[in-house]
Amino acid sequence: MRLIRLRILGLLILGTSNVVMATDYFEIPVPGVVVTGVRSTSDVNDNVVITSSYTVNTKTSAALYTGSLAATAINDPSKWVVFDPFNGGSTITSSTFYGPNTALFNPRIDPGDVIAVGSYKSTASGARDRGMMYQGSSTNPTGGTWTALDATVLVPDDNTLRNTIAHSNMGNFVVGNYDYVPAGDPDPALTGNAFIYNISLGETDPDHAWSNIQPTVGGSVSFTAYGIWQNSSTSYTIAGGVHDVLGGIDEGYLVNYNFNSISELWEYDDYTVFNYNNAVASSLVSHFDGITISDTGFNLTGVYTELVPGGIEGSFYASVVVNPDGSFGPISWANVSIPGSTAITGNTIVGNHVLGIYTSPGGVYSYVATVPEPSSVALLGLAALGGYWIRRKNA
Repeated sequence: MRLIRLRILGLLILGTSNVVMATDYFEIPVPGVVVTGVRSTSDVNDNVVITSSYTVNTKTSAALYTGSLAATAINDPSKWVVFDPFNGGSTITSSTFYGPNTALFNPRIDPGDVIAVGSYKSTASGARDRGMMYQGSSTNPTGGTWTALDATVLVPDDNTLRNTIAHSNMGNFVVGNYDYVPAGDPDPALTGNAFIYNISLGETDPDHAWSNIQPTVGGSVSFTAYGIWQNSSTSYTIAGGVHDVLGGIDEGYLVNYNFNSISELWEYDDYTVFNYNNAVASSLVSHFDGITISDTGFNLTGVYTELVPGGIEGSFYASVVVNPDGSFGPISWANVSIPGSTAITGNTIVGNHVLGIYTSPGGVYSYVATVPEPSSVALLGLAALGGYWIRRKNA
């Protein structure tokens, strides 16, 4: 195991003071593991379920880790349990879990079980990704139930669904992305389409379980949806990215998905876009990949590209304040960088722990980074700027 003690630098603006954050990293040393998602199993963030892909003997399979986050620093392949979607055997050529949920946040889930979503390829689908959802034991891969998630119902007539990838789930919803091939176009430029899937409706009325995520009206844009957080039974927050097809700029976004008791419809509220380091002019790409609750709002992670000489790319840790009315307030950014790496991603986050992968001349490695929470003084400053929004895990 290589323990990597590094620094994370970021700017937290509170009046005129700058706060420099330091962090510890360690590599997850099990070869072939690529971490993708994480969710707590208790009120202590060290008790977690982690979703991943795990490549063994050239085959990449969905896998789950259950236990201590700190113990992922131990090279113990037996803790990463491989799952075979739909018990498909040799017909499943590859699979990946992307997002888990646990009994801590959803009373529908039995203790020790998870709901995990992701995607798979099979001999029938070829290179095409199909979405999937698993509900069952996090440690016993032989039980549980599997549901195929194909966004066919969202595809316009005379077009062909290409891929469906389920990224995250919480409460009663799954979010992810799909794309399709326009009819008569031999070389299509696929655009990103984000979906939200209603798990309960999927069990009784699958054709009406799917909706497009379109929090804005007008403009030439495409959306991704990588993270969802349940604030209450009638309120969720979705995180992802929006691409201006004409302008070529990618921004991270947050949007609330709330149930309107008067219209009896789910509606989008408080849609807000964010640019890495709050630098609109130089932030070419900003994308939220993971979201988790914090004392003052949400902690986030993702990837960015800056429009500077050399085109700097990297990952980040960010904290956004949620105002009393549910809208999004000030955001602070911290850069996550590993010296010697050629690329790094921030895939998921729990508490103040960022998980992702980095590449170096030696290969591809998963990592865990622990970012110190802002000091109590800093939190009070953020609260004064934006206020607190108290959320219930299961309302």
